[in-house]
Amino acid sequence: MNYQKLKKIMNSRDYTYEDLSHLSNIPMSTLTKIGSGITTNPGYDTMLAIAEALNCSLDEFSDRKPLVPYDLEEYVHRFNQLPSCHQEYIKYVINTEYDRQLYLSSKDKISLQCFEFTNIVDGLADYESRKIGPVTIDRNYLSEACTFCVLLKTNVLSPKFFKNSLLGFHYDDACYPKQGEIWIIRLTNGYLYIGRYYKSKDIILLKALNGTIEDINLSNHLRYKRIGKFLGLLRAPS
Repeated sequence: MNYQKLKKIMNSRDYTYEDLSHLSNIPMSTLTKIGSGITTNPGYDTMLAIAEALNCSLDEFSDRKPLVPYDLEEYVHRFNQLPSCHQEYIKYVINTEYDRQLYLSSKDKISLQCFEFTNIVDGLADYESRKIGPVTIDRNYLSEACTFCVLLKTNVLSPKFFKNSLLGFHYDDACYPKQGEIWIIRLTNGYLYIGRYYKSKDIILLKALNGTIEDINLSNHLRYKRIGKFLGLLRAPS
């Protein structure tokens, strides 16, 4: 048994040995010996009681790859704490997204111009560092609406978008942004910024997606050029 994994799961639950003892009906002295590595091979019944108390699988305590990754186990644990009406809504969202991904899969292909930026400064992409090349993806209603895409090679836009995400955009300089839309703009200093459009009275902002980059004030139209509106995540080729 890997006692370090046991301690990791306990820490994620914010459990002490006293808490675990109360939930599993196992003496605290036994648990501390297991958690410190003194007892390396606890009995099956003991480990099963611990797993049930921590709401995880027995695989989590070994070096074997678990059938269900631990982070998913954690989401299941959180899911079970929600009211039934919220659980039904989450299941609806998952089923809808699953069906959408199946629909987006296609044997027909389409080629789009793809941008990749190699120089990121303070969360902004240097336009002159762009690498341009074609990318072949599934043909569907989303990809047909895109005029270009951007391949993220960093986590600079997390938690909204993560590394290796393929973002689909539609170029339309005549189209004015609407509240809540995500746009990519080019600033006068040559850097690109991707953010969510927000307007309040006379203030127009492009708000950061990751919470660390400063919002861009778009009130002065001479400071930027609209490059494209984000339409959705494309299925990146393997």
